Amino acid sequence: MNLYTLTLNTLPVTLKRVLLAMLITMTIGVSMGLGLVFITTSAQPDGITSHYQGDKPVDEFEIPEKYPMPVKELLITTHNHVLTFTFIFGILAVLIQFSSRLSRSMQQSLGVEPFLSILFTFGSMWGIRFIHSGFVWLMLASSTVMYLSFYIMVAVLVMDLTGRSVLEKRIID
Repeated sequence: MNLYTLTLNTLPVTLKRVLLAMLITMTIGVSMGLGLVFITTSAQPDGITSHYQGDKPVDEFEIPEKYPMPVKELLITTHNHVLTFTFIFGILAVLIQFSSRLSRSMQQSLGVEPFLSILFTFGSMWGIRFIHSGFVWLMLASSTVMYLSFYIMVAVLVMDLTGRSVLEKRIID
């Protein structure tokens, strides 16, 4: 089989099943992480800023609910997420290159864009913590694009592997 003509829909059924299982498991894991973000920050600019900068006390006797995130915790969070998302999007980017549903330019865009979003999303954590709370908008924009890329890539790959389309209905024999 020529690598340049290989597409996901031409793979053996057993390999398709393994890839589908991996995609489903990966999607559950990423979605749970996204759920954690909503729980810890309410996915609101003020909640995100508070998560990294801590709460600003109203007076000198008030004890803040959240303290600024320590550098060690920022390093661990950044390290874990950048490495993990790089592997996740690396796998998806390679697989998307074999999609029969997307143009070459779309395959390349979806293959590269998430890596930029990773850098902007997790770099903006440092900006929020140490430079200015305005970096929250960069984080919101880049993480939205990153997660949209993830779900679009998974949806395209699942459709390719199952031979189904969102727009078409098939009768099961």
